[in-house]
Amino acid sequence: MATCQAPVSAIHTKPLMRGSVALSPCMLQADVKSSLLLSPASHYRGYQPLGLNVTRHEAGFTPDWHEALDLFREEDPAAVKAAGRPQSAIHGPNLWPDQVPGFSSALGAYINACLLLGNNLLRGIAMGLGLPEGFFAGQLAGPEGSYWVARVIHYPPLQHVDQQQKAAAAGGVVGRDVQLSCGEHCDYGLLTLVNQDPHVTALQVKNAAGQWVDAPPLPGTFVCNIGDMFQVLTNGAYKATMHRVLNTARDSSRVSAPFFYEPYFEAVVAPAPQLCRGQPPLFQPIRYGSHLESKVLSNFDL
Repeated sequence: MATCQAPVSAIHTKPLMRGSVALSPCMLQADVKSSLLLSPASHYRGYQPLGLNVTRHEAGFTPDWHEALDLFREEDPAAVKAAGRPQSAIHGPNLWPDQVPGFSSALGAYINACLLLGNNLLRGIAMGLGLPEGFFAGQLAGPEGSYWVARVIHYPPLQHVDQQQKAAAAGGVVGRDVQLSCGEHCDYGLLTLVNQDPHVTALQVKNAAGQWVDAPPLPGTFVCNIGDMFQVLTNGAYKATMHRVLNTARDSSRVSAPFFYEPYFEAVVAPAPQLCRGQPPLFQPIRYGSHLESKVLSNFDL
């Protein structure tokens, strides 16, 4: 398991942490949700209704039980083409909920604050690994070019909580036919900053012993998960965090606003020679945009 609780008192995320329910997709009116609906035409950005997301996208898994608003770094496809870069089904503008006063501006400020936090965390991690402080900037993952992802997610209580869900909430393994709030998975990029509703414990992570353990919200902190690209970059020294969500509360929703600090879309990520420590690389170089596409384009029941 590679996860930690990161203090956030130094950045301006507290208003959203205190009032995250006000920015939950469940607070959007039906006509607003309809106008923001996620689809291939929206470049996989926008509002996803309950049951659309299938995190465990292999055949036979039950869809997740959450709704969300998904945003990415905005890229103009025409500008991408003019620059001679490859096109992507993900590139495009975001669908901002401008119909709701204050929603878009608060979310935009939150994204900017998380970019600052993610960059600062990476500077500290670089020094901890014996790398130059600015190692992640430049051509890999500076805040000015990070292909960030921001989600605001509403997890209502699961439709049915039977013995299997109760066993899962206690750390058990579940089959493909069992509905979770969000199925087990690792995130795709570098760091995920998980801003959780303080009143509901539903996030679980798998520890080094292979056990599912709760990651309860702690006041003034984000959970920080390691993503696939960080595992590649550190040649496995940092392991991507396997995690899942189960909201088994009877009458309490959970709201989460995770922010994904990612490499540049065109960045090629490979094990850093300094971190191989005389051992052969365990991972092949991978273009981050291709990795992201392989996940996002198979993540929805469209």
